[in-house]
Amino acid sequence: MTLAEKRSVVAQLIAARVRAQRACFLAGLPKSSWHDRPKPRQDSALTQRIRELALLHPRRGYRFIHALLVQEGQRINRKRVQRIWHQEALTVTTRVARKIRTGAT
Repeated sequence: MTLAEKRSVVAQLIAARVRAQRACFLAGLPKSSWHDRPKPRQDSALTQRIRELALLHPRRGYRFIHALLVQEGQRINRKRVQRIWHQEALTVTTRVARKIRTGAT
């Protein structure tokens, strides 16, 4: 059961006149998760910039892109760049090593 589903169960229990603390316990949701609502992520501009840099440097990975973003002056966590990188499916495919033909069979 995901966190969002647990929140909806707690909301239904509270609507049924169950105390919030008891509803959280019954649904298996920490009270702090019920009271603190998650903030929506504002990654659209950053995602666009990462895509642009990935097109400019197609054989580089997310660590290199993170370094470029830091050089541009953005304060950003490497793990955030990695999360966006994988969400956008920008992974670099490994090159296949070619077989060296020696003429011997």
